[in-house]
Amino acid sequence: MALYDLCQLADVKAWLGRTDTNSDAVLAALITRTSRQIYSYLQRSLILPRTVAEVRDGTGGSTMVLRQWPVISVASLTIGNLVIPERASVCSAGWAIESWDGTPPGRAQTLSLAGYAFGLGLPGVLDGQNVEIVYQAGYQVSAEPQTIADASATALAPYGAWASDMGVTYADGTALVAVTGPPAVGQYQLTPGQPGNYTFNAGDDGASILISYGFIPADLADACIELVSERFKYAQRIGETSHSLGGNETVSFNTARFTPVIAALLQPYRNVVPI
Repeated sequence: MALYDLCQLADVKAWLGRTDTNSDAVLAALITRTSRQIYSYLQRSLILPRTVAEVRDGTGGSTMVLRQWPVISVASLTIGNLVIPERASVCSAGWAIESWDGTPPGRAQTLSLAGYAFGLGLPGVLDGQNVEIVYQAGYQVSAEPQTIADASATALAPYGAWASDMGVTYADGTALVAVTGPPAVGQYQLTPGQPGNYTFNAGDDGASILISYGFIPADLADACIELVSERFKYAQRIGETSHSLGGNETVSFNTARFTPVIAALLQPYRNVVPI
């Protein structure tokens, strides 16, 4: 899969009932192009976990809705030349981020301040582009508990297909090191050709671990599979809105950008409020 792809070639072929490889290149290209069309419709740049450095105008208020979601964690908040600390308790000054429960689709989250304001960055300077928030955003399962057995472990992926590795630690928080070859104790490898499967050294068998990974919500994957399949079939009837079968039966085609089913799958993930 390419970085931005929202579904896998194997799933599209299964949906179409194809077992040959004759159209694999066409379908793979369609997956990438269709995924970009979906991102455009959603008004979102990416859904997998990544670091965002967001620069905003100060508003003078104490709350700010972040542009990318779901927010996994906030690394830093700077207003002008002042670094704002995270709130240590409900009674302390600093920032706090509205939590995400880990289930898709989620929604845009609010960063709130206590004892501070999103105001002027420096005395005498207008409040333009003076707020910088660095944070992690995207669909991620964090610290999923697993036990290594037979030198392997497989992500549960409860909300959608595994898509990116975000690290593995032992239960005590000690990080394992990702490698591309056979792992030693304290290392792991992403099993080639098996997304979501991790290979470990046999010496780690029985160890309790926590795995974190990005995933593609199943709703978005289903919408992409259906839209790719529709575009693939459209090549056989380009420009047609209906087709007569021997004069006894007429088949009509849906010519909308998205079918009602696809639109319903995508709607909860759209950025509908300008931020």
